[in-house]
Amino acid sequence: MATIGSSNAPSQNTINYDALLTTTLDNYRAQMIDNIYKDSAFLSAMRTFGGIQETNGGERIREALMFETNSSVKSYSGYELIDTTPQDGMTSAFYEFRELAGTISISRREQRQNSDEFAIMNLLEAKTRQAEMSLREAANTQLVQGTVNGGFVPGNNAKDMNPLGWFLRKDNTANPAAGGNVGNIDASTQSWWRHKTAVADSASTDTGNSFALNVTTFAGLKVAMRRMRNTCGLGSGGFPNLIVADQITYETYENALDSQIRFQNTALGDLGFDSIKVAGSEMIFDENVVDLDSGTTAITKGTAFFLNTNFYKLYIDTETNFVTTPFITPENQTAMVAKVLLMGNTCSSNLRKLGVLYGISQTIVS
Repeated sequence: MATIGSSNAPSQNTINYDALLTTTLDNYRAQMIDNIYKDSAFLSAMRTFGGIQETNGGERIREALMFETNSSVKSYSGYELIDTTPQDGMTSAFYEFRELAGTISISRREQRQNSDEFAIMNLLEAKTRQAEMSLREAANTQLVQGTVNGGFVPGNNAKDMNPLGWFLRKDNTANPAAGGNVGNIDASTQSWWRHKTAVADSASTDTGNSFALNVTTFAGLKVAMRRMRNTCGLGSGGFPNLIVADQITYETYENALDSQIRFQNTALGDLGFDSIKVAGSEMIFDENVVDLDSGTTAITKGTAFFLNTNFYKLYIDTETNFVTTPFITPENQTAMVAKVLLMGNTCSSNLRKLGVLYGISQTIVS
């Protein structure tokens, strides 16, 4: 890191700043990852409930799917023949890896203005914290909100990660051209590849709805939330364990609960995020949740996404999990630059276990 000059000089200390900064940034990486996940309600909840998983490379992310039951399973008696018919009913969903990058740069001017080792380390800390916040914001916006383009879809010409509204569409039979098929499977023809949907401001169902309720009271909202949870829980695979809603929907449901039955997940609470129970599921709010009913990011009606993290995952490449590169000096700049890289995407292996309740009134008060 530092070398002493020759005996001809009384004292000399040369600091190899690029090596020093690279080593320090690499050592800081674990804390940076932790901060990125902790600073977002959605990412924190996904991490808490086992929704984030590392995967070791590959061309794409492959999810094995089961769309039919095994027809050979039945009761028998004594010497009765057992059905040995070969079974199929298996296929795969494929999801593209998406890449996210940010840079941390220190110019020669900044280096000279912070010429001693401790000052330059303070500068690196400030710039790293800035990168953390920017990466967290970008990742969280991509995963929760996406971009509005004929539906909530991966932004930046589909180079962003898949958002919630891309998986959980208002019309579960639709595959808008802008968003394409989820996992390369056409839900418009494959009914087994459809999530649960329900509208909360009408007695009449929209296309694809499992049910419809005209929710105008606290009691009605509790019924709607629990019905969607139970509907997603039908069949094997369990119930949703995480519900992600907009702020007002979260607050409205919280107000609907008796003070004696407001439970909070302690792990999320320790990270500074509030949560409440909807039966056995944990509910949080995230500022990036969209208005699925109107198809905009400006919320007039609330939305709640019901996730089962056994079947909804954020996969991250093992070797590209917010890794940091060495600081280098570009040929045409007097600056040192390091990159922070992420490669991964959100995927589902069973859309039938996920759901969305939309059209939730923002004016329920009793």
